[in-house]
Amino acid sequence: MKVETLQVDPIKARELFELYEEHREGYTDADREIAAIYKNIAAGRTVIRAFESIRAAGCDERGLPRLAICPAHMTQCWYQNEFSGHERGRVTFGKRSPGPRDKKEVVRMAWPNVPKTRDWSYCATVPLIPVHLRPKHALHNYHILWEAEWTQRYPVDPYLLRRFGGDAWVVLAAWDLTDVERAVMASRLNG
Repeated sequence: MKVETLQVDPIKARELFELYEEHREGYTDADREIAAIYKNIAAGRTVIRAFESIRAAGCDERGLPRLAICPAHMTQCWYQNEFSGHERGRVTFGKRSPGPRDKKEVVRMAWPNVPKTRDWSYCATVPLIPVHLRPKHALHNYHILWEAEWTQRYPVDPYLLRRFGGDAWVVLAAWDLTDVERAVMASRLNG
């Protein structure tokens, strides 16, 4: 899967992180996010732009996104464009028909030119996080990005992400599901 990474030389990222740390007393929320990104890049971690990756991957022949993102604790990811009047430009991944209190159940992103689909009939299976990569606590604080199969097929190559804010996400793990994992999970899909 091709993703959009934030490219900064790790040595330069360390210098910038230390510069931000020297002026910590004047931090804004944005400064905290920027410092955290520099710190992770300096530590050798990959930081990506997940939303930009989804937009860059585009849509399939049915107008559905090739990539999906969803809170990691979910097993199904529903997709819908959000339209209000003549406005287009936001899509939602996550819980089907979310309410105002479902913030941890969905991911909303801007996508001005996405093809119009209005219903929640598009569902993809959220990939299993192998036990050795799965966070032990607060799984709802993590997200999974993967090549979406908007069918009952089980996905293959996901990323486990933690969001900094905006469109900056650290990649905590990337894996290919084994044939055994896919077989077990596919059998659960088909009942």
